[in-house]
Amino acid sequence: MKYSLSLLALAATTNAAVLRRQNVPCTFSMAAVGDPTGSIVETTIGENRIGGSWPQGVYSIDAKVLTDAEGHNCSISPTTSQFQCIQGSAVTLFTLGNNGNLNYNNSTENWVACPATGPGEDGSYNIFTQAKSNTTGCETIQIVTGGFSCAALGRPSSSSTTSVATATSTSTSVPVAASTTSAAAVSCPTDITSGPFEYPHLIVPVSSESPDHPFGNQYTAHITPQNSTIFNFDVPSTAPYTGNCALLFLFPVASATQAGTYNFTGIEEETNENGGIDFSLLSGIANANTTYNTQPTVATDFGKVEVIPGKGYKVSTFACPAGKTVSYEAKSVGGLGLEYFENSAPSAIGLYMVPCA
Repeated sequence: MKYSLSLLALAATTNAAVLRRQNVPCTFSMAAVGDPTGSIVETTIGENRIGGSWPQGVYSIDAKVLTDAEGHNCSISPTTSQFQCIQGSAVTLFTLGNNGNLNYNNSTENWVACPATGPGEDGSYNIFTQAKSNTTGCETIQIVTGGFSCAALGRPSSSSTTSVATATSTSTSVPVAASTTSAAAVSCPTDITSGPFEYPHLIVPVSSESPDHPFGNQYTAHITPQNSTIFNFDVPSTAPYTGNCALLFLFPVASATQAGTYNFTGIEEETNENGGIDFSLLSGIANANTTYNTQPTVATDFGKVEVIPGKGYKVSTFACPAGKTVSYEAKSVGGLGLEYFENSAPSAIGLYMVPCA
């Protein structure tokens, strides 16, 4: 079976080829980190809240315009400073920080969460900017998104900084010993819908067919006999990432994802050739210039995972590498081929890190 990337197909004839990025609409869910912590939900009147009985919100961003699943513009109320998505509302420009946090006013990532009041109060929290006049009983939070890989917005420069001490851009890039924790000793989420999670801030394919060519930071992972992919995680230095963590690989059925999200040839390979995906922690930190020949060596091999569409997998549990950057690699075993667009929208696909209880 033959596997190819658009770049690798051109590698023999050009030295300046660039991996084609998939044109996949970028949708994602969001979660609050701080006190309170939890998924961002949306009420029927367009209020974005933390927790409660409302369904989890689904958002997209294009040219700094944030919209909800109904296509309503998200904005900051000029009178109440509340974060909402209401039909016909004026546009507020939002950006994603270097750590993937949702920012307003270009670089402000601190929000204010206040207990929701009124009829039907369900323990949820409304979200405001710091301009809210009365913040009694409110707490400061950040909003993390799964939209860091949004092609429409693009990743911010890795050299940019943020003003929050816990931002991942301040993490120390030091490899971490992977002391695997007994699964019986901790309780770990099996998906990313119920709480905070980390997604890759750098996705770098490397290829044995172009061993000296840096493919750069991509939106799509390529895991084939010729190509493997390295994922960097910038882990926060604060709770809940100070205990145990788990590395998850989520692989929904194709019909549950956006069109073009992934291409998979692996069932036959797994059955007949003992195939799958081998995940490992690397001994060093990859960057956008990492190539097949310069990639860090393997520090800890987590072993092969036989992936089947429609399932999620706990690759490993370990002490959280709090405040550090770590690199993991995914390699094809037995001829498996998988190319997918990392996306944390409902029916999330890809590699994620979650804190365990």
